[in-house]
Amino acid sequence: MDRFQVISPKSQLWLFHVALVLNILGMVLTDMWLPMVVGTIVTTYLSVDAMIRVRYVFPLKKAIRELEHENALLRQKISDVQQTPPY
Repeated sequence: MDRFQVISPKSQLWLFHVALVLNILGMVLTDMWLPMVVGTIVTTYLSVDAMIRVRYVFPLKKAIRELEHENALLRQKISDVQQTPPY
């Protein structure tokens, strides 16, 4: 998941989709079927991987971070309440 750090995930998504379209177009227009099929398989994998990361993984990581932050705040409140001497 951390392999392409130079460009943003949305840019990767567009880049891989454009590469996939170019590979399919190359399959239609040329006689080089085997290299184009291999390229299409690879860019299909990269396109699907980038789409899953943008649509599902990154929002999930953000939600988990927010929940961890909320959990830390609640633990802090509980420890504050437990340390408060009774009146």
